Amino acid sequence: MIPDETIKRKHRKLRVSGVLIALLFVVIGCFILFRVSIRSKLHKRLDAIRRAGYPVTCAELNDWYTLPDNAENAGDYLMEAFACYYKWNDQIGELLPIAGQGELPPRTEPLAVESKVLIARYLADNSEAIKLLHQAAAIEHCRYPVDLTKGFAVLCPYLSQIRTGAQLLGLEAILHAENAQPEPAVRSVISGFALARSLSKEPILISQLVRIACQALATSRLERVLNRTGFADEQLVRLGRAFTQADDLSTMSRAFVGERCFGLEFLTKPSAQKLQFLMADIPYPLIQLYQALGLLDRDALLYLDVMDGYVKAGQLPPQQRQKGASDLEERMERLSKTHIVLRAFVPALSKATEQDLAAITRLRTAQVAIAVERYRLATGRLPDTVTDLVPGYLEAVPADPFDGKDLRYKKLDPGFVVYSIGKDGRDDGGRERPPGINRKFVINRKFVDGSTYDITFIIQR
Repeated sequence: MIPDETIKRKHRKLRVSGVLIALLFVVIGCFILFRVSIRSKLHKRLDAIRRAGYPVTCAELNDWYTLPDNAENAGDYLMEAFACYYKWNDQIGELLPIAGQGELPPRTEPLAVESKVLIARYLADNSEAIKLLHQAAAIEHCRYPVDLTKGFAVLCPYLSQIRTGAQLLGLEAILHAENAQPEPAVRSVISGFALARSLSKEPILISQLVRIACQALATSRLERVLNRTGFADEQLVRLGRAFTQADDLSTMSRAFVGERCFGLEFLTKPSAQKLQFLMADIPYPLIQLYQALGLLDRDALLYLDVMDGYVKAGQLPPQQRQKGASDLEERMERLSKTHIVLRAFVPALSKATEQDLAAITRLRTAQVAIAVERYRLATGRLPDTVTDLVPGYLEAVPADPFDGKDLRYKKLDPGFVVYSIGKDGRDDGGRERPPGINRKFVINRKFVDGSTYDITFIIQR
């Protein structure tokens, strides 16, 4: 006969086992519920994005970046132009300004004879490419041969070639101005903006940063050209129109749409190779567990929150964008370290927003400077205030993208400066960023002595 105590122990073991099994089923049930809930929320979010007219997969993104029906493609001419580039050997090329390591003289001073000869030779060697660049400038739409279905692995070799084209057109504008040829100088500047515009619809962040760089080059070349030669009113009108058309506030938002698709593709369809490459310091079994537990889907939802925020921030008035982007970056910094995948690959996009605002600022200061030149051409004197340009030369004074107020204007002796206060929000009276800033610059646009500078467009004549 089995002792009562033994029977009681068996009953206790059975009860404990039953409780453990029940707990196991509860845990499994909660886990399944968690996975199903996360997946359901993710699908609902993706469906909402689609209903709003945006792509969510890389294949959809590739179809979204398209030309209007029967539209001519400037990209065909540009790719042909890129194939015609003639690259100088490094020893000679280093002497070139803009395209090499050579330096331009101050904007009011003429080019050295040696520089003019060198630039003329370089442009002559690339004459066929330049001809095609100008032809492409007359075509409104562009779609480069890029396969966006590859996501983060997408290749855009033409971006470096676009930079080369911008340098060629910049050198051409400078040489025409030095030779007192305003009409071809106008054409070169406008073609430089058309080359930058060829990237305006491309939903890739690096493409938009290249566009910004090309616009900055064209704007700085115009500043030099306006200091070196005079223009007729009709020529200034065309230049002003090119700058107004380039002031497109939607470009960075499109880039964030593309980045969102790339990230979603990575998070929802991860491969072992991609995950191991991204998190090389983390043991692969741990990565597999992370994915199996549904934590990758959790990261995808948070990623959507952040990227939706950037897309919406890119649609705000310019003066509100930086704060929106900074808030999102702070949110990313506060994320728990358990979000190991999300923290590993989301870039600091607020920097891109800041660069875009600076690009918009440069365009607007140039628009005002062109209007001032038209006013001076018509009246023989500079306007007293920037509001004197409205409505004859400007529909309205462009707003400073960093604070929403009118862009600043100040007479100089000689000439004038149009300027923005920039990211730091401090009015430095139109103080220009000096040459050789990389040697003097410390951080946050401050020099060794603590002084700062504005974003300027200066005419000194």
